[in-house]
Amino acid sequence: MGKICFVGLGNPGEKYKNTRHNVGFICLDYIHNHFNFSDFKSFKSDMNYSRGNILENTIYLLKPMSYMNNSGIPLKRFCDYNGITFKDIIVIYDDIDTEIGSIRIRKKGSDGGHNGMGSIIESFKTQDIKRIRIGIGPKKDDIELSNYVLSNFSKQELVKFDNALEKIPDIVMSILKKGIDDAISRFN
Repeated sequence: MGKICFVGLGNPGEKYKNTRHNVGFICLDYIHNHFNFSDFKSFKSDMNYSRGNILENTIYLLKPMSYMNNSGIPLKRFCDYNGITFKDIIVIYDDIDTEIGSIRIRKKGSDGGHNGMGSIIESFKTQDIKRIRIGIGPKKDDIELSNYVLSNFSKQELVKFDNALEKIPDIVMSILKKGIDDAISRFN
């Protein structure tokens, strides 16, 4: 039927692996394992991708390896190379303004202060990019934002995050079967 890209935002490297800012990468790994996709491969050294088929759709799982602030550059290059438009992209990333474990699915919008999403909007020249925001907030007042997003979840927070993570395959199937409006009505 078509090509659909689920793009997880995060930062490459072991030291960032389980941080709040890597929620997008963590969600992609969960989708990858759940649907038994191919191993991740490198595309032009700044994009890792995996490919699989669900409901006759070719699904790409994409992890920009350029660090968060430049996520849009390798994503645009990959999409141009593979004939994929912004309409076939769904970005998964962390949201500081949403409580840990909550999910917010949107069809479009601003970057909301998220530099990775800002880079994607800038690269594709549109705000009409579908997204799945995973809550990592609220941040405590006495912690600097960069320190907070680059910290690991506490044990209590991890339980809430895992509950959200377990819904991701159902969200994927909802989007593929009935479209993003169905996912919005069911999971927001």
